[in-house]
Amino acid sequence: MLPSEIDQDREWLVKEEADTDWDYGERPENRPLEEKLSNGIVLVDKPAGPQSNQVSVWVKELLERGKTGHSGTLDPHVTGLLPVGLDEGTKIMGPLSNAGKEYIGLMSLDEEIGEEKIEETSEEFVGTVEQVPPEKSAVKREERERDIYELEVLEVDGKNVLFRVECEKGFYVRTFCKQFGDALGTDGEMDELRRTKVGVFEERETVNLQDLADQYEFWKEGEDNSLEELVLPVEAGVRHLKKIIVKDSAVAALAHGADLGTGGISKLQKGIETDELLAVLTLKGELIATANAEFGSDEMLEEGGTAATLDRVYIGKDEYPREW
Repeated sequence: MLPSEIDQDREWLVKEEADTDWDYGERPENRPLEEKLSNGIVLVDKPAGPQSNQVSVWVKELLERGKTGHSGTLDPHVTGLLPVGLDEGTKIMGPLSNAGKEYIGLMSLDEEIGEEKIEETSEEFVGTVEQVPPEKSAVKREERERDIYELEVLEVDGKNVLFRVECEKGFYVRTFCKQFGDALGTDGEMDELRRTKVGVFEERETVNLQDLADQYEFWKEGEDNSLEELVLPVEAGVRHLKKIIVKDSAVAALAHGADLGTGGISKLQKGIETDELLAVLTLKGELIATANAEFGSDEMLEEGGTAATLDRVYIGKDEYPREW
């Protein structure tokens, strides 16, 4: 299980109960589709062949957007879950790119290895591994550490190994297949790969490009369609982050760039750690900002001062009235 999936069930701690004024803001799920199209996310099932940037451009053209951007590049031959931000929703792609990933892959070995040895070797890889990005990578080729949260051998058929891996962002599966082969005393190569999770987003939530285009046309023509279910609000992009909920009185100050003081907190999730990137929400669940924790959850409950410094503001400056 990815760390972000565990965090979804974390206990909420109450610092101060607070009510919200329904004259301002609204629940994300109640926003009209037009607004979500200008500040939302679609989860595309990327086909084999095009680059991730090309898929993002196609989404821009299909949905008639001003701009789009994707989270987490997939190689051209790799398929699966590709989050694409729409217009203002592109801003959330940065935090989302840091979420953990899950892949289903097919690896071929140069020689047949017993299933028992393959299983034993897979257990040794869970944890921190060192990798050098492949030559075709866009990043600097230097050794770096990446975490494997889970590694499951699904099937062994001769020289072919079907596996599932849950891993940290920036993990190179192609490099892993070579490392795995080396550990077995043979050569390993990645034949096929599909991304099945990004943070708490799952493969079952994706839509292919043709269906997305069809549903958009149905919506424009006023016909029944499922576009409403396919376009997620921008808040979906922080599902993988731990969260702080603030009082209405703190929203405008944050919207204007002020850091979050402990006095503005209503509720927060347990287990927040110093320097961790957080999502700061209104009582209605609207995303105000992402922020970096200055200290942990318990200290935020008991101490004064700055709880978190702003990373990026997402809510409009005039959504809530000023309280200063």
